[in-house]
Amino acid sequence: MLNREFVFLDFGGTLAYTTNTREKAIVASLAALDHSFTPEQVVPAVATARERFAGRSPGGLTYPQRQEFFIGLYQVVAEALGFGADVRKVAEHLWETQQDHYELYPDTMPGLQALRAQGLRLGIISNWDKLNLAVVCRSLGIAAFFDVILPSAEAGADKPDPRIFRRAFELAQVEPELSAHVGDSYSADVQGARGVGIAGILVQREGDLEFDCPTVRGLDEVPDLLGRL
Repeated sequence: MLNREFVFLDFGGTLAYTTNTREKAIVASLAALDHSFTPEQVVPAVATARERFAGRSPGGLTYPQRQEFFIGLYQVVAEALGFGADVRKVAEHLWETQQDHYELYPDTMPGLQALRAQGLRLGIISNWDKLNLAVVCRSLGIAAFFDVILPSAEAGADKPDPRIFRRAFELAQVEPELSAHVGDSYSADVQGARGVGIAGILVQREGDLEFDCPTVRGLDEVPDLLGRL
């Protein structure tokens, strides 16, 4: 059994879940410009943008590059909604203001409290396209638990790319072998962790547990599991 000092966690699907849809978020952003749409009206516009951008991904881009990627995507949405000459302005507004709403899982706070009570330091490694992840964590009341909050937009790399993990180790000033990573994606979180030689723990709140890795039903199970790794 290895004594660990630092536990990294994913954000979306691990610590918190979205309570709105992309279409509802766009409707709310457009309302700030005094444009009234329903989510049902926005659905085909978003589908058109996704089709136009099929095969393209912001993964591995720097923050300015991600910004241009999403402004381009939102320009397609704006065009499909009939904005004409204003598409760039509307697209920039959507990028700047459109946001998901999150709520914590019931097991999140007990899990974080228990991990801290064990004397562990905590961090977040998340595939996140903006630089506002710490702000979102503060709004949810969990930012104080973490010594490091690293979105992929800041790292310029997305899980499972080893670079985002290595950047997190640097920020945390921790040796990789003294850390572990917890997340809800087998490919991004578990295989990403394995790629840098650390333990990967899968959060599987529903469904079967037949994975070749340590698995928990919630974050409140992580402290006990760490003691058995």
